[in-house]
Amino acid sequence: MIQIAIIGFGPRGLACLENIILEVSNQSKSNELQLYVFEPSKNLGTGKAWNIDQPKTNYINISDHALQNLKGRETIHFNDVEIPSFPSYTQWCLENNKVEKTDGNKDFYPPRSQMGNYLNERSNSICAILIKNDILTVYREKVISIINKNDFQIINTIERAVKVQECLLTLGHTSTRDSEETKLFKEHSTNNDVQYIHNPYETTFVQDDMSNTVVAIKGFGLSMLDITRQLTNYKFGNFKEKENSNYLEFCAEKGCVSKIVPYSFDGLPCVPKPYGRIVDDLFKPSIQQLNTFELFLRNALSQPENCENLDFIITPFSEIVTELFIKISDTNCSEDEINYVAKKWLGDMKTTHRLVLDTKLPTVDYMRKTVEMARGTIKPSLDFTIGQVWRHVQPTLYRLFAFSGIRGELMKDVVDLDQSTKRYSYGPPLESILQLIALSEASILDLNYVSDPRVTTVSNGWKIENEFENNKEVIAGMMCNSVMDSPILKEFDSPIFDSLKKQNLITSVFNDLGVATRPDATMISPQDNDEVVSISVVGRNAKGSVLGTDAILECFSPETQDWAKGIVSRRF
Repeated sequence: MIQIAIIGFGPRGLACLENIILEVSNQSKSNELQLYVFEPSKNLGTGKAWNIDQPKTNYINISDHALQNLKGRETIHFNDVEIPSFPSYTQWCLENNKVEKTDGNKDFYPPRSQMGNYLNERSNSICAILIKNDILTVYREKVISIINKNDFQIINTIERAVKVQECLLTLGHTSTRDSEETKLFKEHSTNNDVQYIHNPYETTFVQDDMSNTVVAIKGFGLSMLDITRQLTNYKFGNFKEKENSNYLEFCAEKGCVSKIVPYSFDGLPCVPKPYGRIVDDLFKPSIQQLNTFELFLRNALSQPENCENLDFIITPFSEIVTELFIKISDTNCSEDEINYVAKKWLGDMKTTHRLVLDTKLPTVDYMRKTVEMARGTIKPSLDFTIGQVWRHVQPTLYRLFAFSGIRGELMKDVVDLDQSTKRYSYGPPLESILQLIALSEASILDLNYVSDPRVTTVSNGWKIENEFENNKEVIAGMMCNSVMDSPILKEFDSPIFDSLKKQNLITSVFNDLGVATRPDATMISPQDNDEVVSISVVGRNAKGSVLGTDAILECFSPETQDWAKGIVSRRF
């Protein structure tokens, strides 16, 4: 009997389960499979990000059009058991009346809970049959350690120990050790009548009446948008279109939060995605451009030891950007100058140039500019163009930089480059930025402190000071953290990973990256030898071994298939 444990059962755990059943179904010893899933949360398949009980105001930042790439599951015949097919996300939406009617050009961004319902139904449709036929056991328990012993893995929870031959970790967001500031904020909240929310997705923090509450939000990205909507239109008002305008206004209701004060290191807001496919197509590379780009990278990666810096990515990418920018802009700059500025900006995003949107603009003015670029009513800046083109080449990059073979330090540079573009490439729908502008105009969103303010604890909360503008200050009685931890192995605050470190079974790709794994997802030990320990890591915690980890489509990536094929090659 081949026993396999899957620890963590969000979207990737689901994809891995489907793939292992599919791969083993073709083997003569398929009747010798026993599966165990360890997942403490209430709903299978959703993970924290796609929790079906989260507020409807938490939106996916991927359009319904892009989600057409989330394919369904075909019927699987596993011994005498038939596992039914399950529709693609798009087909499921049609069958469940979840389709927003648009004019065919505009995109719709559904609530994340809707995706959660899809994932949960898809999970239940396979798990229920496997459980009924004694192929799968689900433990609603948290794993506290994994012990490697004589080609077996002992999975330990508080309630039990389960012995398996193969173990897969698909844990998603893993907590990291608290920074000194986080420790200070938590202690301050404990000792005073103030509230610190470290993970807003795990805590109910919106009260019935927040009219006397000032809330500070650390971070100015996508999570900040979710928190802001929970504090406003989730319970305390609504947005409506202004008369004779394409902008919104916010109509507050009783109990609405007094003030929201976001801040971040650079104070730069997310940039909205192009509004509709007609505008978005302006930034889409041609098939020939994508093929040339991919060929250039494949040639470079065929000799990874010769890849010295990011030039082998930036050079061919900047050529695509230059060609597209000349077509869609009204610039009189030469091709050489555009190419030069594009390369320079990708190397240093503080680069200033007349082709680049001025980051020193007042925040609302900056957002208005990006809104009009997203609508196509003004010509895009070069940085806006770079960000959107990067989004279109990301799927190619994610496939090529999975187990690419380049040295760890350079892979860290690749990861950092991809992360630095996400203010654009992972930007929210246009409506989200319109909402921020409306909240600012309603004097609820205070953007006076958005760029690297001085933050100190005081008896009644947190004092936020703008030292560059007449020492303005505001006191917030609630502080919400919206900065998600990076997947850095050495910083993980996890008993599972601690147990693997103690056994010297696990190492990182590089100092500030995630778990080093082989293409079949098995972990690489610090000794970096050929001995394979049958513990695998798929997804976010293997950042650096793979590049694409954060998008829902990446949860169903080829890496989940490669893991399943690796199991079959070793065990069947």
